[in-house]
Amino acid sequence: MSNPYGIQPRHAPVVELKESDCPLAFTRDDFIRYAGPDQIIASALMFQMLTCASAALSPDDLIERNELKIQVGFPGPGVTDIIELVLRGSTRNAHNITVKTEDLPMEAPEALIGRFYFEFEYRGKRVALWPVDGYFTDEFRSMVKQFQPRKGDEAGQAAYQAFKHGMVAKLMAAEPQALFNVKTIAS
Repeated sequence: MSNPYGIQPRHAPVVELKESDCPLAFTRDDFIRYAGPDQIIASALMFQMLTCASAALSPDDLIERNELKIQVGFPGPGVTDIIELVLRGSTRNAHNITVKTEDLPMEAPEALIGRFYFEFEYRGKRVALWPVDGYFTDEFRSMVKQFQPRKGDEAGQAAYQAFKHGMVAKLMAAEPQALFNVKTIAS
């Protein structure tokens, strides 16, 4: 059976964290199930970003989900849904999530609101991540403005869905460390 949303089989890579002594693992299909099928780009972005941030902040151990802090430069619905799923970012750990959409580094790609710029802090370490050039372009912003959520005629929507699936394929094919600029910053 065809898989129209790019949902990965259960043996797919996972974002791993822990809560107390309980390991947690989230696949990209978990992200899609929670955020919804219109958020496939956000699911790929956040999967790769959380993977990269975890490796930078705690390469030898799982991150404790209740201690990870995130500053979000683009609070789009898919991004915030995934933060809620993985970190309980609007229920139990709302105090660990900050939204800052202004005065962000200009090298981070522009989003419809803010920029694709995120800071992650864990146990005294803090890193900033933003996608490398070539992913979140003027074409991307134009397509989202024109066709999301499910706007436009059938042909336009088909072209947009093809565009989204192509972008997801590019995001997921990249090594997380090659997909993002990573900068260590003072916490």
